[in-house]
Amino acid sequence: MDKAMNPYHNLPPEQGSTQRLVDQFNADERLWKELEARRRVCRKFRPRLSKKKLKELDLAEFARKRPPLEFAGQWVET
Repeated sequence: MDKAMNPYHNLPPEQGSTQRLVDQFNADERLWKELEARRRVCRKFRPRLSKKKLKELDLAEFARKRPPLEFAGQWVET
């Protein structure tokens, strides 16, 4: 695998998968914060919904906006 295909070429091989998980977590966290303003508006216009239902709506919207995960080329050993 050349350097263009592996963005973590400077890391030891065992650390690459961990760094991929960290990058995915950071991307998810950025998306969650971007959607925060929309969540506030939703709560303002739907004050009678329960916390559980609001959380379900938040998670459904997050799942729609989140890009699909890429599993190509990852090898997991247990």
